[in-house]
Amino acid sequence: MYIGAIYSRILAILLVFSFLLFIPSSYAYLSVPDTPNLKILELKQDPYPARAGEYLNIWIKVENYGSREAENVTCVLLPEFPFSLKPTESPEREIGGLPAMEEMVLKYKLMVDTDAPEGWNEMRIQCRTHESVPWIVYDFNIYVKSLEPELVVGSITSEPTKLFPDSKENKLIIEIQNVGNGDAELVKTRLTLPDGFEPSESYSDTANLGTVQPGKSKEGTYYIDIDKNIKPGIYPAKLLINYKDTANNRNEYKNKTLYIEIRVKPLPLFELKTETIPKNLSQGDRAQIKLSIRNAGYEEAESVSIRIYKQSDQPFDFDEKYEYIGNLKTNQTGEAVFSFDVNDDAKLKTYILRAEIRYVLNNEVKTVEEQILVSVELPKKDSKLLLLAVLLAVFVAVIGIYYGWKKTK
Repeated sequence: MYIGAIYSRILAILLVFSFLLFIPSSYAYLSVPDTPNLKILELKQDPYPARAGEYLNIWIKVENYGSREAENVTCVLLPEFPFSLKPTESPEREIGGLPAMEEMVLKYKLMVDTDAPEGWNEMRIQCRTHESVPWIVYDFNIYVKSLEPELVVGSITSEPTKLFPDSKENKLIIEIQNVGNGDAELVKTRLTLPDGFEPSESYSDTANLGTVQPGKSKEGTYYIDIDKNIKPGIYPAKLLINYKDTANNRNEYKNKTLYIEIRVKPLPLFELKTETIPKNLSQGDRAQIKLSIRNAGYEEAESVSIRIYKQSDQPFDFDEKYEYIGNLKTNQTGEAVFSFDVNDDAKLKTYILRAEIRYVLNNEVKTVEEQILVSVELPKKDSKLLLLAVLLAVFVAVIGIYYGWKKTK
């Protein structure tokens, strides 16, 4: 008899534990033996998902699954950002008596903030049966869909594909994507460049994109110049965006700053020094131009050559206008020498010749243009005076030889 009572108690305890294990975890409840027992569950929301800047209706079920009536049942909704109650709504609901195994459905009308972030946002409600009884707190999540546009940088391409120092009119194509849920209208962009970079022309750092719809993208085209002395590397730039946000009928203009990177590749850079032989050129001279070419860049230049171009009215006749130099490593110098004649009737002034340096980089032929200054400073020597000078020199030499012979004899 005694043993049977022990077994009965053990069985009863096991049954209670088994019952507790199978209570759904999604319910919030307060359980006291032989008392009212409340549980809370959200039923639905409308619309789903909730939309930023719009109203949201939610329905919450409060159920008494205890053994007797629950008296003075009170529930309070505790909304936090991005939710707020409609001004005419009260967060507190007095349910009053709730019989055993009965339920009550509460409806709340909420406002979703216009700046609500997209994603899951927490909501909380608490209920109790009497002031002396602890609150039953129930947390649940509401998914919000933002109607605002969200602009981000997509792809960045350039023409040419690789950007180098000392280059002009480089074309940058920047894709702007709208990953939000609202239209971005009247989109205007301006590229802010770091030191060593400049817009190629006025307004070549701006682009108007018009309307960028959700899930769509548009490209802005910009033209930039890169300074000769800039080192290879990655340079940060800013893309300033101004657009009209029409989400929730606000018609606001907004500003946004996006960051991009401009990659500059290493490139040979040439320093050219010019020397004429003789230094001071005269009309009718037979002369030479000696060119010293130094690679002052950060990359080896292969198969370097130089060609001189002159205008048809310039008074010089070159034997050859092309000279091959070879490979030039960083800080290495090569030389080229060109022989030429100065015309007899050349005007006394400084002439500008054009030199084209050609080299190979990564199997691609590149060219650089430099200027060569050649000055004709002295008039042509008088041929009669020159002949007299020669005859005089010969006469002096003959006299010298004669007196030397006579003295010896």
